[in-house]
Amino acid sequence: MKKMLMKPVMAVLIGGALFAGIASAHSESTGNAEADFRIAEMKKLGMNMGAIAKVAKGEMSYSDSLNDNAAEIAEIASNMPKLFPEGSGVEASRAKPEIWTETAAFQEDIDNFQAAATQLVAAVKTGDQAMIGAALKETGGTCGGCHKQFRKPKE
Repeated sequence: MKKMLMKPVMAVLIGGALFAGIASAHSESTGNAEADFRIAEMKKLGMNMGAIAKVAKGEMSYSDSLNDNAAEIAEIASNMPKLFPEGSGVEASRAKPEIWTETAAFQEDIDNFQAAATQLVAAVKTGDQAMIGAALKETGGTCGGCHKQFRKPKE
């Protein structure tokens, strides 16, 4: 039995080490600590949404650890206004200047994201794949809506 568990455990450990190495290799500083922190939080947001998406798509089984993923998404959502302080719109961050000039529209997008993230937390607690999928779709839609107006495309 121990032998059967060793392969998956080793795969996870090796995969985690490789991911950490790749992530650190691609985490160059923008020269602006606030933008660097925001970029790191957005990557963390994506990783948490990705974990929940695997369950929503049926690629993985539900586990209680998804509650941690959903809680982290909600926490990032609640901190979103603090992630965009004036002067942190460096080129490498992909944040458009409109974030700081169209503040009402940006705040509305943040409010929508926060509401969707709260619903995602509730849906994940149910363990119901369909509810999780619907709430994740809504949360992702609020992310995408903000990206369309306030994020530069990748170059």
